[in-house]
Amino acid sequence: MKNILLAIGILALGFTTASAQYGPRYDSRGGYQGEYRRERPSEINHLQREARQQIATGIQRGRLSSREANALMSQYERIEAKERKFSRHGRLSPRETRMLRDDLHRLMADTRRLSDRRGDNWARGRRY
Repeated sequence: MKNILLAIGILALGFTTASAQYGPRYDSRGGYQGEYRRERPSEINHLQREARQQIATGIQRGRLSSREANALMSQYERIEAKERKFSRHGRLSPRETRMLRDDLHRLMADTRRLSDRRGDNWARGRRY
């Protein structure tokens, strides 16, 4: 009887320490860090907000025509559709995150280039 109780006690102790090792982790700021967290969705969200803000600022200041703004917004909407497609399985892989980040950086570069150069009909001839 003592051997059985001793074996049960050792097993219980083993399971409690093992589950403590694999539980959720919290960083110093109190945020959750899952064990398999590789992607940075907050980075993608930040870049999306920045891209939308650049387009809105270009429109407000009159540096983007309606045609240029529509072209940029359709490019932005394609990036959002790609993000929705990628995140159907719950999270973004590092490759998917990199692809979205590259697309957003390209969109922001196009927006800056359009805002800086006025009157050269950048959107003419491009298919959106």
